[in-house]
Amino acid sequence: MFGLVDAKRFDRCQPPEQRVHSLAPGCGTVVVLGSGGRALARDLSRQVAPEVTPALAEQHAWHRSCHIAALLQGEGFPCRAVALDLGSRLPLGRLGEAAGFGTVSPVSGMLLHPEFGPWLRLRAALLIDGYPFGEIQDASIADGFHPCCNCARPCLAACPAQAHDGRGQSDLGRCASHRHAGGCETGCCSRAACPLGSEHRDDAGEFAHSHAFHLPKLQRWFGLGVWRIVPTFLRQGR
Repeated sequence: MFGLVDAKRFDRCQPPEQRVHSLAPGCGTVVVLGSGGRALARDLSRQVAPEVTPALAEQHAWHRSCHIAALLQGEGFPCRAVALDLGSRLPLGRLGEAAGFGTVSPVSGMLLHPEFGPWLRLRAALLIDGYPFGEIQDASIADGFHPCCNCARPCLAACPAQAHDGRGQSDLGRCASHRHAGGCETGCCSRAACPLGSEHRDDAGEFAHSHAFHLPKLQRWFGLGVWRIVPTFLRQGR
């Protein structure tokens, strides 16, 4: 999955610390790269290794993103790749929404795709100087895609940490503390409860493995466990 975002138009709707230009002042074009459903894992299992771990998938996606950035650099377009993960300064859901990947849920804050539902992952962003592909049209589908309007909101009831406020905001620190204490070991209950795109959900083993893979990142970011003695600016790379 990929989509184009006009960096200047995007930044007008974001707080100063989350703007693209705080990372790349000359950026005009953002190429957002992602994957939907189980397609990436299945391709890797055929081409690279029978057992695809979240670490392998993340590494593969990052290498491909850097390769694309290098090709653009070689063509004379200043470009840098930025990983879209917990440490990213960019608002992931809003960036995916601007790229046309879906709508940020006004209930849970999850990015929801019309086909894949919450079963998509943003992998990287390519920050390119100027507009090498010409004028970028607004790709957002949020005006016409409202999956949560007539929903019973099972995502809220399913979250044992009560991390979602029902108005699109989520307390990630509360989620991290719950998971650090041993909760939600087999996967995100809110994500699993969403009825949208359920046919694309991860296999049980992959879901649990992926969920566990990201726990150390949460622990580091929020200073849990051994990270509690490490200053915030070192934990969060600021």
